Amino acid sequence: MSSTYRLLCVSHDPALIEGEYASSTEAEEALVGGLEGHQQCDMLIGRFSYPLVEVGCPASRHQPATLRCCHGGTEWADADWLRLLAAGYQSSDPGVTATVARLRLPCWPWDRLRRLREELGFVVTGG
Repeated sequence: MSSTYRLLCVSHDPALIEGEYASSTEAEEALVGGLEGHQQCDMLIGRFSYPLVEVGCPASRHQPATLRCCHGGTEWADADWLRLLAAGYQSSDPGVTATVARLRLPCWPWDRLRRLREELGFVVTGG
């Protein structure tokens, strides 16, 4: 099954979907070129095979300085794994929340991940 790639602007809550590309390379090139209206935004790349199956965090040089991730190319995360991480962030179990905190995932802080809730299909519980 072929995939479609879309840019996800997580500077908005919930995230906005921008553009449609045939490959991850095309989507990355669109980011490098500066997507009109989103030059200073926090952008991710979504791989859709309906539904969203992966989310890519682009190279750090194309991200806002406020993010602490540091990688030279796009780092991909499976959508199911991100849903599991979202559940961990929202857990009331102290063991689960301690484990999530120890993971130290600079690409996936809760504030960034919760903005993908509509694309990933999870509900935010609590604050």
